[in-house]
Amino acid sequence: MEIKVRGFIKSYVFKNESNGYTIAKLETNDKELISIVGYFPLLSEELEYEFTGEETIHPKFGRQLTVKSYERLENTSESGLVRYLSSDNFSGIGPVTAEKIVSLLGTDAIEKIITDENVLSPILNPIKRNRLKKELISHQAEQRIFVKLLDLGLTTRISAKLFSNYGSQTLEKLEEDPYRLMYEIDGFGFIKSRDIAEKFGISKTDIRTLKAALVYALITTSNSEGNLYLFEEELMSRVSRVIDVDADFKPAIDELIKENKLVLEDDKYFLKQIYRDEIDIAKRIKELKTYPLDHVDTELLELMLSQISIQKSIDYTEKQRQAIITAMQNPLTVITGGPGTGKTTLIDGFLELYAKYFKINLKSKDATNEIALMAPTGRASKRMRELLDFPARTIHSHLGFDFDQSFKSNKVQPLVQNLIIIDEASMIDIYLMKRLLNSIIDGTRVVIVGDEDQLPSVGPGYVLGDLISSNVVPVIRLNEIHRQAKDSHIVKLASSINNQNLSQEDLISHNDVTFYSGTGEDIKRVIINQIGGAMKKGYDLINDIQVLIPQYKGDLGIDTMNLEIQAKFNPNYNQPPFMKFGDKTYYIGDKVIQLQNDKDKEIMNGDIGVVKAIRKNDKNQKILQVDFDGLLVNYDQNELDTLNLAYVISIHKSQGSEYQVVFLPIIKSYLHMLKKELIYTAITRAKSHLLVLGDLRLLQYASNQLVEKRHTMLKERLTHDEVSFNLFDQLSEEDDLDETKDLSPWDFM
Repeated sequence: MEIKVRGFIKSYVFKNESNGYTIAKLETNDKELISIVGYFPLLSEELEYEFTGEETIHPKFGRQLTVKSYERLENTSESGLVRYLSSDNFSGIGPVTAEKIVSLLGTDAIEKIITDENVLSPILNPIKRNRLKKELISHQAEQRIFVKLLDLGLTTRISAKLFSNYGSQTLEKLEEDPYRLMYEIDGFGFIKSRDIAEKFGISKTDIRTLKAALVYALITTSNSEGNLYLFEEELMSRVSRVIDVDADFKPAIDELIKENKLVLEDDKYFLKQIYRDEIDIAKRIKELKTYPLDHVDTELLELMLSQISIQKSIDYTEKQRQAIITAMQNPLTVITGGPGTGKTTLIDGFLELYAKYFKINLKSKDATNEIALMAPTGRASKRMRELLDFPARTIHSHLGFDFDQSFKSNKVQPLVQNLIIIDEASMIDIYLMKRLLNSIIDGTRVVIVGDEDQLPSVGPGYVLGDLISSNVVPVIRLNEIHRQAKDSHIVKLASSINNQNLSQEDLISHNDVTFYSGTGEDIKRVIINQIGGAMKKGYDLINDIQVLIPQYKGDLGIDTMNLEIQAKFNPNYNQPPFMKFGDKTYYIGDKVIQLQNDKDKEIMNGDIGVVKAIRKNDKNQKILQVDFDGLLVNYDQNELDTLNLAYVISIHKSQGSEYQVVFLPIIKSYLHMLKKELIYTAITRAKSHLLVLGDLRLLQYASNQLVEKRHTMLKERLTHDEVSFNLFDQLSEEDDLDETKDLSPWDFM
């Protein structure tokens, strides 16, 4: 219930300087002490305030108010002013000195001191007088700024965030250009910045608005569609969706180019950093692939590989043998192929041959100093580790990512390994690929493995596809389904969809693939029943079973189906303890997914865990504890927006993972999202059983719909003998050593 409470700040319990979150004790006019929590500055203790917010009754601490807004009510009292001046806000001023100041100067002491600190000369020496004046100015400025931000309609949390970044210059910075928030403050896009700009009277035709709309259009197309550039007509079309205004955009474009925020190459408009990153990738690939390696004895390699074949009882195909030898001979090799084509078998053989040839003990703890296995996600690296029986980590982990857009490994502090194998490379966007390539030293063997037919990266670019189609490095395409996979109808179905030759014969159910035609409630019922059946056969709901759906909303969307499965299969459903956030309630045993990177918790977007406990902390507040593969992470109430239930996840978020049992509903409301690459990716997540439900005609439709080709230039930059770097070289050189910018949108998937 929202209420208003009046009173004086009695004391401060907690203040988070980084985000402004504050806990204080408020003394009401009835002498009742209540806790107020929220995002507000250190307020004057001599002034009465009215706070508006949500009231709760804490079982231990009594009344609590979560502050939404506040306002100052009345003038200063002498006793309040003494309390304020003797508080921890001011150094070297105790109660006795504060009483002397108020006795000398009265209730308008603060204004007098700020006007001329020498009014304190009978009491304080020059150093203390000057220090007190500065501290008073600082505190008054903070409160004035907060009140103004609240008047602008901003929340206390956003106000605290802005003040944390800009300090005493907050209002001046916003008035100068509110759209700076797009570039400088996490969580601010064009829409939020535009709201603030309107409050400052900045029109749609103001050049600041036009510039921001242009940048926003390019950011949106790169993050949502993967495009690195737009042609002028496309750019204008997208900007018109952002702001419906008749204006001349040329001055805004010219200014952005002059400011190095925008790059125009031929008739293509790039964001500067994207332009730089793509060229940097092309340059680095050319450097790595042409660096001469020490000669290897091919005959000896072939002999060793034959011995490994006997030891492992594996009869490598000619294509696999060729790939393994090629990867030994070249500094950069790409291996691509679908499920069942032997990618893992090949990499296992290559790893064994490399170790044998260079006399490395793969079981030694020092082996990781020579060899690095990596993948874009934690789940993909875990699967890589299990299949190859060798330590594997995420690319971010190898690069020393600290969850705050900073990487330790770079050109100055490169990776030390002589062999780097990268799996699930289709998921890598240009931001992450640039970081990775810039961290690899010349002379390192790099093997890039991925399925080029899967969905492209969530973030901008088409790195694996462009690299393969450029033919500037050796590419081994594995297209033969191996004996052990030939009986898999999952593999056959995936192959038919990928080759766009799906027939009625492919839609016949088998022991590992089941098709069910139905709509609406029938599909829900079958999914629920079949999950129950799979669990009775010993499959685990958390680790083995996954429902994949391409959209969040609707009766058969991710959100609704998560709630249905939770209600049916979590034995703790509707039983305390629980924690609510929005329309979701979390119980012990729930399967959950992390939605964003968290530096402090050391978890990343896409990590899946299980709720292990819901308990009280030392302040008697509820805490949700989640187990992420052995890492226990705590969430308080305000942090639950970074979690979601994960009984059902998107197909994009499933990349890099395999599940024993996969449920894939396909209905007409998904039509706008149904593409060959999406369905192919979903099907190839299934290892033992796949259940496809819905309108099976849509499988035929989807297999003939291709993801629109992304606007990229990497292939062209790789294939030209001399890439033109004229525009690139004109850009500021100061960014070359900056390895802290542009965290990959993959991390915010």
